[in-house]
Amino acid sequence: MKTIYLKDTVAGTGTNAEGFSLYILLKTYFDTNEVVFVSFANTTAMSSSFFNSSFGELIEKYGLNKFREIVRPTEITKSQMELIRKYINWHTQNYKS
Repeated sequence: MKTIYLKDTVAGTGTNAEGFSLYILLKTYFDTNEVVFVSFANTTAMSSSFFNSSFGELIEKYGLNKFREIVRPTEITKSQMELIRKYINWHTQNYKS
């Protein structure tokens, strides 16, 4: 299993472009069905734009269950994890396939 360090991979966690770059990187793991850890250590505040273009796109394309199988957040603060949970819950309630 590989670990992606957001601070080393994306320029930030506030824009759609930054989220899309994470989407492209994570998509390869979905395509190969490989688990990947995503480290949130030393990252900036995350925006809904970032989530829409990364996690949201992956959830829409592959489904929530597949997302949970592949992406494993690590080195994440309680508040960051809560934000991700709230976002995923909101996203899945509002964008059902």
